[in-house]
Amino acid sequence: MKKLAFASKVIAPVALVVSSFAYFGTSVSSGTTPPQFGTLSNFDVFNDTGEVTHGFEIELDGINPSDVTYQFGAPYERYGNPTVTAFSGGTLVTYASSYDASHATWAAGTPLAPAVITPTMGHDCWTGGSASYPTAGCEHFGLGLIANPTNVVYNWLVASKTSPGSLEHASGGGVAIAAPQWNVQPAPAPAVNPKPVVKAVLPAPQEPGDPQLGEATWVKVYVTETPSKSDLGHLLTGDNQVPKQVETEWAILQGGNGGGVANELSDDVQLKASDNSISRRYEFYAYSGAYDPENHEALPVNDSRPVKSDIGALIGNQMVALNLAGGPKADTTPPTAQFSFKAPATTKAKTMKLTFMAKDPDSKVFTFYCAIDGAIPSVCTSGKTLTNLKVGVHTVRLYAADAARNASKAALIRWTVLK
Repeated sequence: MKKLAFASKVIAPVALVVSSFAYFGTSVSSGTTPPQFGTLSNFDVFNDTGEVTHGFEIELDGINPSDVTYQFGAPYERYGNPTVTAFSGGTLVTYASSYDASHATWAAGTPLAPAVITPTMGHDCWTGGSASYPTAGCEHFGLGLIANPTNVVYNWLVASKTSPGSLEHASGGGVAIAAPQWNVQPAPAPAVNPKPVVKAVLPAPQEPGDPQLGEATWVKVYVTETPSKSDLGHLLTGDNQVPKQVETEWAILQGGNGGGVANELSDDVQLKASDNSISRRYEFYAYSGAYDPENHEALPVNDSRPVKSDIGALIGNQMVALNLAGGPKADTTPPTAQFSFKAPATTKAKTMKLTFMAKDPDSKVFTFYCAIDGAIPSVCTSGKTLTNLKVGVHTVRLYAADAARNASKAALIRWTVLK
């Protein structure tokens, strides 16, 4: 399959911590047709490719670009908003740095992750997460869908070795993520409880062409059901809606070419009449026990409660949430950011005081991000003064985010400091 300038390949997974949020937002009926749904997913991923990366690609097989309703981008990560394009088998969401051909330099790059990775719990690798994000060697990506892709493939992008200014898949740098597929069915008749049955199926990563089973993973699942709605802000900041009740104590997840002995984990539940949201948190741990030498089947001492020798390090955490239509409203409206002063076209002043504000129909409290002269956006407050400005052109891009982490489009000012 040919996709842009990127090579298609199966690559071993890198160290990963995932945090996802899913929003399901249409009507629920008691008829035979299940309601429409969509998902939002966001995850932290570390760069252990062996080189600085300059982008990231999400391949969504079996869906169209029109099925992608949201992309996690500016001002939350260094690459800004991605492009969404079609290929013969589905859709590509591509995060990429700009390239300065005159100086043969990339505007942005993700440094290498440290040798010892501290788990981020899925929400550190962005401009509103850890203060060390610019140098931590990780990124936060995400998107929203209104259809289930048949397969999802993730790849880091690095500078092409043969075509300056182009990007290609990193060798050995792909990311295999076990992400749940959702199915929402109407309440069974008679409809004593009108709420639907929600099923989440977590498939094991497949390894095409390999006759053996793939690597095994331990999975632990937590669940929470609440009357209130979830939004992206809840699962980025980790409040009381983060799942805490154990749903599945331990399970082995292992796939392979043609399927595996434990190639999926399935959970379904009918929400209570008072509930409008269900959240799940998946914990993934490496399997470090014995394998069958013939077919590579995992042979744990106990497949429902691992012994110490069978369980390895934490690989990642993935959180997903489902919101039903009706009930309280989930905030999905981004604010509008604006500067409250007019920058001069030219000035000899070596300082510039930035004042700004935001408007939003649902929020009154905002977090602002400023990208100064093309730098990674960082949190800023109105009244910030830029000092020691050099002679030349300067730019500031301003973003506002509400409590639900909806981000505005950029407001831009540009001026020139004269000698």
